[in-house]
Amino acid sequence: MAKENSRIFSVESVTRNIINEIDSDNNSTKGRAIMASIRNSVNRPLTESTDLLALLFRYMPEDFLSNDGKISDEEEAIVTTIQLYAIHQQSKMESVLLKEDSEKWKNLGYSLSFLRKDGDSTASGRRFNTMITSATFQELSHHLRQMIKLLKSKTDAKVDYPRLSRDLYRYLRGYGEEVKFSWASRYYFLKNENEGEK
Repeated sequence: MAKENSRIFSVESVTRNIINEIDSDNNSTKGRAIMASIRNSVNRPLTESTDLLALLFRYMPEDFLSNDGKISDEEEAIVTTIQLYAIHQQSKMESVLLKEDSEKWKNLGYSLSFLRKDGDSTASGRRFNTMITSATFQELSHHLRQMIKLLKSKTDAKVDYPRLSRDLYRYLRGYGEEVKFSWASRYYFLKNENEGEK
């Protein structure tokens, strides 16, 4: 278990390093081109996105690398998170990254709860419920992209993307129910808290 926890935190650390590099160059022409390349890598072979590969393998520890040519769980969690971040950051001047000194309970469910303040909480609630009932990682990734696009268009909420990569890695390692429950608890807890203020 100690080794698994170490890998979880390493996934988070690698993701943080990659996003910090992208974030620091976000508003330059080169930075925008890299972000566009990352967004275009969704649902395509990774070999078609050399910008993403260069970033990924600059920070990836050797023991995260695939041995058989198939993407490893560590690689998949990090790549998926970087793609979500690039989707969220598109056309935004200010960083969408919730900084690492945020409270530990501010997971994805917390960030998505800001959709409830937009007025049409029924539609976002349906989408959230569809996401947390995903049966596979591919299905979850698809719904995550839809939720991030919705978050981007309707709120200024930020996401702790390094923490999200940790959650996605845990999902891939067989802890999907725990991950989805933790997101739901933050999403719905804040819902009840907000309703109590009316």
